[in-house]
Amino acid sequence: MASSDNTSATKNPKKTNLLDPHSIKHLLDETVSEIVTARGYTEDNTMSNIRMFMGTIIILIALVAQFYPKKFPENREFLIGCIILYPFL
Repeated sequence: MASSDNTSATKNPKKTNLLDPHSIKHLLDETVSEIVTARGYTEDNTMSNIRMFMGTIIILIALVAQFYPKKFPENREFLIGCIILYPFL
């Protein structure tokens, strides 16, 4: 006897390229997400959003350090400040 969850999976099988590990991982992630949301849980993206925000700040710091108007010997203190700030983000 098959439950209703199993019949919905056999009715609509998803296809992927078995030689591509990224395709398999994407299919597994998508399937797990569907199963979890179908059981009544909601998706919480707070941690992902925080990580993306921190990554954006780090990229901005790197861009400012790269395109700072002064050359290396004169901007030494500024670069040291950027290097010190980096691990805290």
